[in-house]
Amino acid sequence: MPMFALPSAAGGVLDLRERLGRGPLVVVFFRGHWCPYCRRYLAKLQKHLHRYVALGAEVVGVSPEGPEVSRRLSGELGLGFPVVSDEGGRVIDAYGVRNTFSSVRTLLPHPAVFITDATGRLLFKSVDRNYKKRTTMRTLVGVLEAHVGRVAPVQDEVTD
Repeated sequence: MPMFALPSAAGGVLDLRERLGRGPLVVVFFRGHWCPYCRRYLAKLQKHLHRYVALGAEVVGVSPEGPEVSRRLSGELGLGFPVVSDEGGRVIDAYGVRNTFSSVRTLLPHPAVFITDATGRLLFKSVDRNYKKRTTMRTLVGVLEAHVGRVAPVQDEVTD
């Protein structure tokens, strides 16, 4: 999986290489603050964040928008995971998730999720060409549970 260092909404730069060795990584590409489907998905990730953390995973959101917009979005949704800005699209292209359906070359990623182990080896990949369709929380938790060999604690049932 391609490694990257991008500006974080919290300030500074988040370097994915520095996250290796800690546990699984869940890298989530989304279209932007203006997308209601993205906002809903990010809120669901936040709702279930305790389950990912219990399995030793870190979640990172990747946006094509600037750090200030991502900072506002993170605040509005109360996100407890980092969101980074890929304004130039270098990482979006490296992961192969740029939406090329439009006749104009836009910097709009397909919604996508990549899960790696602690070494960066890809465990799961989902690229949703239909922006209304997203990988379910049940699927993400299931991939992580299968990888770590234990079940995440249940505070509320994962249904979506």
